[in-house]
Amino acid sequence: MELQASRSEHDPSRATRAASGSALQLRTPVAGDATPMWRLAVDTGALDVNSPYAYLLVCTHFASTSVVAEDPETQDLAGFVAAYRVPDDLDVLFVWQIGVSGQRRGAGLGGSLLRALLTQPGNGGVRWVEATVTPSNRGSERLFHSFAQSLGAACVATGSYPAELFPDGNHEPEVLYRVGPLCIDPDETKRGR
Repeated sequence: MELQASRSEHDPSRATRAASGSALQLRTPVAGDATPMWRLAVDTGALDVNSPYAYLLVCTHFASTSVVAEDPETQDLAGFVAAYRVPDDLDVLFVWQIGVSGQRRGAGLGGSLLRALLTQPGNGGVRWVEATVTPSNRGSERLFHSFAQSLGAACVATGSYPAELFPDGNHEPEVLYRVGPLCIDPDETKRGR
């Protein structure tokens, strides 16, 4: 799942090409995206699936800090990033979940979504992007390293949530990755790097 991106993908209002060749619109989520986000999470077979209500909250309470990719011809959701500002440290944007449809994987959409996330209205002034990744999820680990490299930033593992914090004893630890520090000029982001 290593992902690459082109210069035009830095601006979420611009369309991006995905594996199928159809243009995708990267935009702020709306309440109507909640069910497709939930379905996409289920369909990946790899994500921890949250309740449909949690996705509704992402699309309403955290819309300004999240992003979706939609095929404008079919209105199908091709991917999403659910993220929020950490309440105790507003310099940090925490990426809760990234989902990319099976047909769109391997075409750079994950990286495009992460870069578009930085231009969302609620993410101004972010200096760090954090996410947790299980040790077996090498694709997500590569995604965050590639994302950091595209921004000229570091990506380091800074801690974890140990397995024993999760119920039923069948969850891997979640390693916390931190990307930054970010020095993002809004004009530079719109032009592409």
